[in-house]
Amino acid sequence: MANELCIQYPKNLPDLLRISRKAFEYEAKMAMAVKLFEMKRLSSGMAAELVGLSRVAF
Repeated sequence: MANELCIQYPKNLPDLLRISRKAFEYEAKMAMAVKLFEMKRLSSGMAAELVGLSRVAF
């Protein structure tokens, strides 16, 4: 079972960015994974798993 992180954001934020809610949430998850990888807190494999990609694709 995976843990879940709930982040509140303004309801209109995806609209302001001109993307869907789903795309916004994916980008936020990707940004977190990339930043944690850059900080050497996650391996490329763990970061890739977080966003549902293969390590090579990440």
